[in-house]
Parts: sequence; C-alpha cells; structure tokens
Amino acid sequence: MTGSGSPAPVTTSIDLPPSPDAAALARRYLAKHAEGLDPDLVYDAQLLVTELVANAVKHGQPAITLQLRLEPPGIGVRVHDDGDQLPVVPGDAAPDQPSGRGLRIVSTLASEWGVETSPETLGKTVWFQLRSYE
Repeated sequence: MTGSGSPAPVTTSIDLPPSPDAAALARRYLAKHAEGLDPDLVYDAQLLVTELVANAVKHGQPAITLQLRLEPPGIGVRVHDDGDQLPVVPGDAAPDQPSGRGLRIVSTLASEWGVETSPETLGKTVWFQLRSYE
C-alpha cells in the first residue's frame, strides 16, 4: 500500500560570495527551489534570508553557505559563515537608525530560529524554520 503523506524533505545548498549581491542571489536561489510552497511563506522566507545573508556579509567571514531544507508545507533555512562573531538581537532601533532590525524581524516572523556553533567547525550557523500559514 502506498501512502499519500507529505513528500520527503529535500536539502540543497549554495556557496555565496561575500559581496553586496549575495542577498539577491540567495533570494533567487530560494525562489527557484521553493516552487510549490505557499507564496506568502516564500515571500517571508526571502525576507528573512535577506537579513541573514546580509548579516553574514557585513559581520561574518567568508565562506558563506546557504542551505535550504524544503519540508512542504514549510521550509528550513541555514546560513553559515566562518566568522566567530555571534549575532545579537538588538533592542528597539530608533526610527532614524538605518539598520539594526534584521534579527528582530527574523525573531518575529520565524516559527523558530537560532544560532549554532561547534568546536569542530569554524564559524556559526544562523537558522530559521517557517511553517505553513494554513
């Protein structure tokens, strides 16, 4: 008997350049691989991946890797960089402050998120999960 449950999760990854266009590359990569997911979920995932990749470019160290785990109807995203500076969720940013809201946005929209380090590997991984809005 064949089950008609959810499809098996699919994991894919890409190395990103440590440059200002890395976030745009990450958004396109996510959109290409997330076809079939709820468009609102994909939009939110693109917003959050933009924040994580921009942080990796600005505060991290090369190499930067984006990993997607498609678990319909949800998605998991991991952004790894080789830097040792851990991200900090800042307090409220002043209205005229041009930055400092990225991780607050991630913590608000993501179903779950976190930061991982390992003594065996260089750097850190910032990750989030988005579950279906249905």
